[in-house]
Amino acid sequence: MGRDITLYPKKASKKELKDYLENLGFKKCDHLWDWPKGTLNYSWFDYEDFKSIDGVSADIYPIDEEEKEYTKNDWALHVRNLYSASWHDVNMLNRVLRDARKNFGGDIYGDYGKNRYAPLWEDESTPLSRGIKNVYEHVDSNIKAVIYSIPEESIKNTFNTEESNEMFEFLGLNDPSRVIYNGLVPFAVSMFEYFFSQCFQILIKYDKEAIKRRDNFNQKIDFQTAIELSEDKKTIEEVIARNYTFQNLSQLNKAYKDWLNIDVRKILYKKKKVGNSIKYLENRIAEIIQYRHGIVHHFSLDRTLTKEGYINILEAIEKSINEIILFIEKKYNIKINSE
Repeated sequence: MGRDITLYPKKASKKELKDYLENLGFKKCDHLWDWPKGTLNYSWFDYEDFKSIDGVSADIYPIDEEEKEYTKNDWALHVRNLYSASWHDVNMLNRVLRDARKNFGGDIYGDYGKNRYAPLWEDESTPLSRGIKNVYEHVDSNIKAVIYSIPEESIKNTFNTEESNEMFEFLGLNDPSRVIYNGLVPFAVSMFEYFFSQCFQILIKYDKEAIKRRDNFNQKIDFQTAIELSEDKKTIEEVIARNYTFQNLSQLNKAYKDWLNIDVRKILYKKKKVGNSIKYLENRIAEIIQYRHGIVHHFSLDRTLTKEGYINILEAIEKSINEIILFIEKKYNIKINSE
C-alpha cells in the first residue's frame, strides 16, 4: 500500500516532463509494473543523513482513452511512494506534483482527492534516529523472512507419547532438515554482526564525543584505501570500523567503549526468557557466536538443533538488538522503534 497521485498536465511534452524530473535529481530505472509502451520510469532517493526510506517513483506515461476526460495532453505524470516512506520522501512527492502543476498546469487526482497533496506530519526524526531505524528494520525484516521461510522438520512425531517421543528424538538426529538449520546459524550471526557494525558507523558519525576523537584520530592507511576515500567509495567510519571485528563480543565491546563509552556487554547482561530457558543475553550470544565458529571452521554440526531451537537463536539475537535500541533511544533522546 502507498500513496498514488497523478498529474494530468494542461500542456507538457514527454521531453519537458523528462527534463523536469531529471533536473530534480530523478534517475531512470526499471519498473515491475507493466506500463504502456513509451513510458519513462524514474526514481528519487536522498542518501544524505538517511533522509529517504522508500524514496519516490515517478512515471511519465501516455494516457489512455478513459483518461482524456482529465486532459487533452498526451502525457501524464504518476508519482508514488509507500506508506513506510519518510517525511522527506513524502515532501518530495508533494514538491514534484506542486511544481509540475505550476509549470505545466492541469489537475492532480489520487488517493487524497482532486488537487490535494499527501498530508505531512511533524517530523521529530534526526539523522541518527533515521540511520539506526534503517538498520534495525532491515535486520528485523530479514529475521521475520527467515522465520517465515524456514522448512519444517522432515521427521515428525504424530503420536505424542512418551515412547514415541524418545524414538522420534533418536530418529530426528538423522533428519536432513537439521543440516539446513545448522547451515542457517552463520546467517543468524551475520545479522548480529551487521547490526552492530552498521550502528557503530552511524553512531561515530553523529555522536559529539566520537566526532571530536575522529578529528584528532591518526591511522595509517594503504594507498588503495586512500583512493577509495577520495572517490567516496569508502567512508571514514568504515575505515575506523575495519579495526574491529563485530563477530566477537570482546572486540565489539571494545569498539563501542573506545569511541562511544557504551558498554555493550553490560547492556546485554540481563536475564531474558528465550524459548523455554532463562539466560543472560550476553552468555547466550557468546554461545551462538561460538556455535557459528564451530560450524564455519570445523564443520561441527549439532544434530539436536531443531526448527524451534534455531528460531530461539533468532529470538536471542532479536532481544539483544532490542536492548541496544532501548539504550540508544535513552542515551541520545531519540525515537527509533516508535517513530
